[in-house]
Amino acid sequence: MPSDDVLREVIARLHPQHEALYLAAHALVLGVVPEVRSEVDLVDGTVGYGARQFGYGGWGMAALSPHKGWVSLFLMQGVELPDPEGLLEGSGKLLRHVKLRSVEALESRSQAIRVLLLAASRLHAS
Repeated sequence: MPSDDVLREVIARLHPQHEALYLAAHALVLGVVPEVRSEVDLVDGTVGYGARQFGYGGWGMAALSPHKGWVSLFLMQGVELPDPEGLLEGSGKLLRHVKLRSVEALESRSQAIRVLLLAASRLHAS
């Protein structure tokens, strides 16, 4: 589980303009699924959430990834999730994401994102 200090160091090196957004999105994930295990890739700043390392040995629940213009919240089985607010983007076989461009955007969409995370955690548990 990466500490907020480690996450601050990573985001400060990669995309310092997104520090508040990156940390707030991470806190939102942990607030919805407090028992989820997380790991951070120190090279690209992606935080993976799930019982197993996302990607390499199996699929986790979600990932948070900083980019130049936004922070993406990836939901590994996004196609399986109900999305009444239409937040999910992407056209892959399974993966969908929510692009977050500001803390205000995160806050205004937080309830819908919570619903997505809770549904993703239930899929991941099965």
